Amino acid sequence: MTDGQKIKVDGREYFIVDSMQDFRAEDSFIHNDNKLARFTGNGESKKHVGTYSGELGEKISKFFDYDRWGTPHSDPNKNNWKTVNSAQAENAIVSNRCFFSKSNLLKYLTAAKEEYFQQEQVYHDDISAYYDQRYNELQQLSSNPIYFTIYDASDNWDKKQNRGYIRSDDKIWSVWRKLILPSISYLSILKLDPVDDPNSEPYFYFRILLDYQYRSFVHPSISAGEPESDAAEEAQKKAASSTFRQGAAKFKREVHDHMPQCPFTFIKDERLLIASHIKPHAACIKEGRTDQDVDKLNGLSLSPTYDTLFDQGYITFTDNGELICGSLLSPYTWEKLNINPNARNKMRIYPEGREEYLDFHRTHVFQDDISELV
Repeated sequence: MTDGQKIKVDGREYFIVDSMQDFRAEDSFIHNDNKLARFTGNGESKKHVGTYSGELGEKISKFFDYDRWGTPHSDPNKNNWKTVNSAQAENAIVSNRCFFSKSNLLKYLTAAKEEYFQQEQVYHDDISAYYDQRYNELQQLSSNPIYFTIYDASDNWDKKQNRGYIRSDDKIWSVWRKLILPSISYLSILKLDPVDDPNSEPYFYFRILLDYQYRSFVHPSISAGEPESDAAEEAQKKAASSTFRQGAAKFKREVHDHMPQCPFTFIKDERLLIASHIKPHAACIKEGRTDQDVDKLNGLSLSPTYDTLFDQGYITFTDNGELICGSLLSPYTWEKLNINPNARNKMRIYPEGREEYLDFHRTHVFQDDISELV
């Protein structure tokens, strides 16, 4: 591959050949310590990656360059590969060029810290007891990137379920099973060609991400105190709602006055624009710095689709207004959005004075690691 979006991981540049996004972290895959209270059972260490029949099967076969999902076969490295979970046949290696990045794992755990301690989901155990231990375990990982091998664990050909699974015996596989939280986490896999070796077999970059609403900067805070009565609680809610509406209206008016059009669509009709926070509203409130929440420099006028892209961290900006696109959307989606992810187009966002807010967005909201984008 000689063109397309590029990414730099731990100093090496790659072309993004393909991607498979949004593999949900099922409770059945999660380590026992992190399981939700509503589920039972011990789970399994193999990860579901799709259906290996029909059109979907063609997709995952092409992605992994492997077309024998769920069929009895011999492992080409059977003399030195551990046989697992099948009396009928050994499992074939799908790839030995898979890796995690230590920085991505640390970013995930930082994003999930609030959920670890507040636990909006209901877990079997108090997962806060594990946070420091897992953070320290990640810090002690020496190699970066962290390579591992995956193999076809779809040993259910007799059941005709056509469910594709992968598994690994490498240590990092058990590390990320302990790390992730069920239902609200997902796995993204990038298929990569190294820029410095165009004839190489592809690499597979495994990344862990967290649903936007569970990330630490938007996670709901614990109430400081209980209201004395139902009437008092209702009064608190009404007062908070009124204050929020007044503040939001003032914020939108000042943002629009300062930045009167969307830099993507050039729409100027205020009714069709959103005053998008650069540093999220929840993060400002948590810090007790409400001045940021109404500061016009903490806002951008964006059309709704582009507000979603920015608000949920698919795009971000440099301090001088250059657009930076992440790697979580397909080339087809970028094309339909009329965005070239390879171009650092300078947008008219009037960046002067926004450096603090933009830095927060790049560091905490943007879903990619900014240092990995070329």
